[in-house]
Amino acid sequence: MKDFTRRLDEIQRREFLAGIAKASLGVTILPSLIDAETAPGGHVKPKNPKAKNVIFVYMDGGMSHLDTFDPKTNSEVKGISTPIKTNAPGLQVSKLLPNIAKHGDKLAVLRTMAQKTGAHAQGKYLMHTSYAQRPGTSHPHLGSWAQYFLGRRNKTMPDSVLIGAGNPGPGFFPPDHAPFPLGDAAKGIRDLLPKIDKNVFSHRVRLAQKFSRVFEHHFPHDDVKAYAQFYDETVKFFDNKTVAAFDINKEPAKVRDLYGRSKFGNGLLLARRLIEHNVRYVEVKLGGWDGMHNGMATGEQRTGELDAPFAALLEDLQQRGLLKETMVVLTTEFGRTPKINQRGGRDHFPGAFSAVLAGGGINGGQAIGGTDEKGIKRTKGNKIGPADLHVTIAHALGLPLDERIHGSGGRPFFVGNRGKVIEQAFA
Repeated sequence: MKDFTRRLDEIQRREFLAGIAKASLGVTILPSLIDAETAPGGHVKPKNPKAKNVIFVYMDGGMSHLDTFDPKTNSEVKGISTPIKTNAPGLQVSKLLPNIAKHGDKLAVLRTMAQKTGAHAQGKYLMHTSYAQRPGTSHPHLGSWAQYFLGRRNKTMPDSVLIGAGNPGPGFFPPDHAPFPLGDAAKGIRDLLPKIDKNVFSHRVRLAQKFSRVFEHHFPHDDVKAYAQFYDETVKFFDNKTVAAFDINKEPAKVRDLYGRSKFGNGLLLARRLIEHNVRYVEVKLGGWDGMHNGMATGEQRTGELDAPFAALLEDLQQRGLLKETMVVLTTEFGRTPKINQRGGRDHFPGAFSAVLAGGGINGGQAIGGTDEKGIKRTKGNKIGPADLHVTIAHALGLPLDERIHGSGGRPFFVGNRGKVIEQAFA
């Protein structure tokens, strides 16, 4: 009964704080950010960091490896794709990626990615957290892990941003470790700002802060303090400099054109801007890959949407001197069947798929591992799972891979879930 009462009190406190934010500030906090569990935190000195930032490019729905980064010549499986050379000797990609092919020297293509589940929800969760879903436990994504270990970089900017929101948040870390969700990069955050006079807004902020202090006094719990801090951080996002950082319209027309002005291209351009403004971790999503069930046209369309903007990101980062300190990761939840189905498309295939690494200390111009002529079985190299990919990114950031963190219920967790670093990927 006591546990039930305590839980009820906790829910009421959370709802109460959310109500204050909405009523007094004109701000609505997403429910996914209100359900975070808390854990003690501490900052560490990065251990031999190779990267300062991460841009995580996610192909939502299951990208086909055969039509992108592991193309084949076998007529039974090649579909609409055939291999073409890149500017790196021996490294090939699909003919549908002619722009990315010009940057092959920057890429480490992981061709032996694999995992156990072919279900979207479970696969996405695993790829974003390195942990399988478990009832009663919410695991953090990599941006939250980085903030936990390294601390906040910027007082007015979030430490991580999800462009095209909807993926795991802070997990068992405090709510101020949550990534900032943004649906449309072209709109920035102006549409999220309170539609009230600045003086009125400032007055409401002061009242809310006073009310919060009184509330904290009567309920001196860590979770209450954490949520109060979270709302304070939210208010800081309304700073003019922060708004400007999220505004891609400030970019020259030639740069906008380079990225292509598509929703995905806008997202990648915003990712670069945010990295320049000390945001450590940015995710950008390109969805719709699951349409490949119904034919190859979807794969051709999505690959075309990926090609030019992703190439632009690599070129832009390099020209600005940011690529060497920014790890770019491109991945998906699973691959697509080499065998073409009765509808002329490809189905879910977790047994083999590809991911790509670039920048942040990565040794480009190589394929790591390989599959057979049909893209089904691993023929060389080790199996690379989501945990291996995560721990490799964490290693590049200099995070402590062996430090045990206790979440809810006292269960131990590690960044990257004890995966193995892909040593071959680094120069």
